[in-house]
Amino acid sequence: MDKLDSQRPATRALQTVRNLLLAVAVYTILTGVLQFFFYGSLTSTHRPKPSNQHSSSPSTDPSSGSKSSNGYAHLRPDSLVVANDAYMGFRPHVDTYANFTRLVDVCRGSIQSLERMKYVYDCMQYLIERKDDYYYIPTENAPSIGYPSYVPSSVNDIGTCNGPVIPYHIWWSGKCTWRVELFIKSYFHSQNLPCSRLNLWLDVDVNPNAVEEMMRDPGFIRFLPLVKRGDIRLREWKFPARVLLKQANDGEGDGKIIKLGDGAYIDEVGNEWLEFSTRKMTFLPVAVSDAVRFVVLHYEGGVYCDMDNVLLRDLRPLLIPPNHGFAERWGWYEGPWDYNTAIMSLQPNSSLSQHFLKGAVKMGINFHPYIIGRLVYKDGRGEEFTMFEDGFFDPIWGQFNTPGVTRCTVPCLENYGEAFLGRKDAIPRDWKAYDGPRFEEIDGGVSGNDAGRNSDGSKNSGRSAEDLDWSDKRKRRKRGAVEETHAIQERAPAGFAPGYDIDKDPYPPNNRTLENFFKGAYAYHIHNQWAKHPEPNSWLDVVRRTHDGFLNGNRVNMYGEKWNGPQLPSYDPFPEFS
Repeated sequence: MDKLDSQRPATRALQTVRNLLLAVAVYTILTGVLQFFFYGSLTSTHRPKPSNQHSSSPSTDPSSGSKSSNGYAHLRPDSLVVANDAYMGFRPHVDTYANFTRLVDVCRGSIQSLERMKYVYDCMQYLIERKDDYYYIPTENAPSIGYPSYVPSSVNDIGTCNGPVIPYHIWWSGKCTWRVELFIKSYFHSQNLPCSRLNLWLDVDVNPNAVEEMMRDPGFIRFLPLVKRGDIRLREWKFPARVLLKQANDGEGDGKIIKLGDGAYIDEVGNEWLEFSTRKMTFLPVAVSDAVRFVVLHYEGGVYCDMDNVLLRDLRPLLIPPNHGFAERWGWYEGPWDYNTAIMSLQPNSSLSQHFLKGAVKMGINFHPYIIGRLVYKDGRGEEFTMFEDGFFDPIWGQFNTPGVTRCTVPCLENYGEAFLGRKDAIPRDWKAYDGPRFEEIDGGVSGNDAGRNSDGSKNSGRSAEDLDWSDKRKRRKRGAVEETHAIQERAPAGFAPGYDIDKDPYPPNNRTLENFFKGAYAYHIHNQWAKHPEPNSWLDVVRRTHDGFLNGNRVNMYGEKWNGPQLPSYDPFPEFS
């Protein structure tokens, strides 16, 4: 008995150590799973090595310089059709309001009813064709009253807005990846630049030198002229110990601290604060970014966007109406609390922004959209925080969630990964839902009896790369090598180089254009496809190249406007495909 008693303290100590190790292991596994679920990797700043899954074998040409493109990267033309950069027409007037009630009625049914929620194609057609129905300019108290006249931007000056300037907020931790670049370029291609300011919040809790390192990052250096001009502001994000809810007037305080409960208190001078106890919070990057958007919008207003969005239309008409708080629906989940805050807007220091901050603190500094959605639903504030349907910011979700229920979008993609694919025949249903006019070919280069059919054989006036009759193989077999090369060059539009063979190119040019990339939607959500890079001539690569052309001054933006900013040095974010 004495011997057994003497072993009990040691046994208890071993059990304690074992339990601690088990707890650490479980926590590590859970955080790792959550990290991978939201970011696709176990570290937020990891940039994966390019996959060789779809790469071609190395070219025998010693001058090719690429294993994945068979040396054609610098030979192929950008496209086989003429792009319409100004496909959305004139930019909305600076005072234009969007009618939230009308948008909800048409694309959902009503605040309470969801009978139209799943008709994403119809919603997007409405957004394209009926701007006169949901856009209007207020006849009284226009937002531009009292503002100076409009001055367009120039190389060294961002210009003057004849109305309120709207802040846009994005947050990032780590190096400038292709996703940072793509979002920034989509912002410049689509937004009203004199009337907008882009705030890039960098996490200095993780890296105290984040701002300095971003200024030296090879992927961001090309944007430094825009930082100098004032378009982009690099700002430090440090998780706050407290958030100011209400500023006191002179003489309100009585020199005492008054505790209000649930982390709220009034200080000696009468300011009301909300205490953020970081001990209660997990510091996964996704949890930090969830908090960032609510704090910065509470202080400054405007709109917050996750970096995995591509902006497609000017958001201003959604951002200047009174009581313009909104977010998007989380896919096809039908609950009135199923918000997705990847794109969201709040008025600064409003009753709604305070409500969200207080509610999140009660839940342990938890700003997850599910928590926020429950706060909205439980307290009956759905009309203050509008939920826009998938057609606005995430048009693909419904198609692959329940395929066949409604008409597919254009492009017709079955999953988020297809937007990254540029290989021939990679997306067999690309143009399934397209019924618009036949595309104009560049330089009048080609024609064929099979034009107007999709790769699956269905009739379509839109034309995919394989539909374009660049090579009739039966005829080509009768030609010699020299004759074949001459035939290709004779029929090739501007942009083809000698020696290029479209049949051997793993990423051949096609008829994808930005004007047909979810036309009508305000944004496209990439959804954290961390492990991928857009392949040449994929939809996302077409979007990127269109933006490049605008910032390099040789194209117009989506509203037909020429770029008035500085010429930006080129930078290839996808060297593995160059």
